[in-house]
Amino acid sequence: MNPHLAEIPPSLIRAINARKRPGDIDLGLGEPTLRPNPRPLEEALEWVRENGCPYSPNAGFPELREAIVARYGMPGMSACVTVGSEEALYLSVKTLLDPARDEVLIPEPCYPAYPKICTLEGVRSRTVGFDAESGFAPRAEVVLEALGPDTRLLILASPANPTGRVWPEGELRALAAGLSERQGPPVWVLSDEVYRELFYTPEAPLSLAQLYPHTVMAGSLSKSCALTGLRLGWLIGPAEVITRAVTAHGLLNTAAGTIGQRAALAVFREPALLEEHRPLYAARRRVLLHAAEEYGVHLVAPEGAFYAMVHLPRERAAERLLEEHRVVTVPGHAFGSSADGWLRVSWVAPNAALVEGLRRIGEFGSEIDAIVLPLS
Repeated sequence: MNPHLAEIPPSLIRAINARKRPGDIDLGLGEPTLRPNPRPLEEALEWVRENGCPYSPNAGFPELREAIVARYGMPGMSACVTVGSEEALYLSVKTLLDPARDEVLIPEPCYPAYPKICTLEGVRSRTVGFDAESGFAPRAEVVLEALGPDTRLLILASPANPTGRVWPEGELRALAAGLSERQGPPVWVLSDEVYRELFYTPEAPLSLAQLYPHTVMAGSLSKSCALTGLRLGWLIGPAEVITRAVTAHGLLNTAAGTIGQRAALAVFREPALLEEHRPLYAARRRVLLHAAEEYGVHLVAPEGAFYAMVHLPRERAAERLLEEHRVVTVPGHAFGSSADGWLRVSWVAPNAALVEGLRRIGEFGSEIDAIVLPLS
């Protein structure tokens, strides 16, 4: 058997979610509860009625790839349509790195799949932690100082899972400058932008690809359009990188599903659909912050996505919340050691459930006399 698979632990997020009982308040899994707009799906089915359901080209239908690049890419870039953004993450590691030589640097707290994909491919990875006292604010200096002589890929997310933080433009510019000034082979950056449409800052998040040419971007319709089950994602990057990625993609999946691609094309032809849910999440975020203040829950105010980090530094806090208060959360250490003593709360639940969940978390926190750190 492949020895690398034995090194990969099962998903802690899925494991705790599997223990959920009927009636428990689910603030754990990052699964949108909003319903998708059915119009793109109906258009896709209409296309199938007229054209059948054939394979697309390996990289995806050309008109969809062009629409994705027009929305998110830069001139001269190309796209590969993938089976969700998870495949796009995998293709980046598979395409850009030599397992015998290269290393990946991952700022944390981070999405747990990043280091696991590296392990699966036999690629070395290291993490560097953002400071909990600053609310895990992204800092270019922290990342640049952690680069090693073998670092050839940096993985970052903005907006980020699990912290909900957005990389500020100044920090991205400092990161791009530092990477550009580095001697030797370039360090590639994989920018995970699956939550790019879900932001609550005055301006939309800037992509590092706008500042640094050695960047590839992963995205999907899963979170912005509540289409997690459609499994429709993409990888965007320089044409020569995408050409190589398509080779691996073709061997893995031949092509992404035709119905999903036609639905995605309908979304991109009506771009307002990509932004349709953001005002609804912005309103729910206000409910989150108000309830957190009312019940004394100390969290990092999210700038994007639909997660928040809650400071609750007690052993087995997530397990005790589930067992004693019937609230599903995810222990912070699932996202790296820098988040130990924290919980990730997913605030996609309906407002009433969200408020009640935070009330129970606040009640639990007062019971254990949780320590409060100053957050920004």
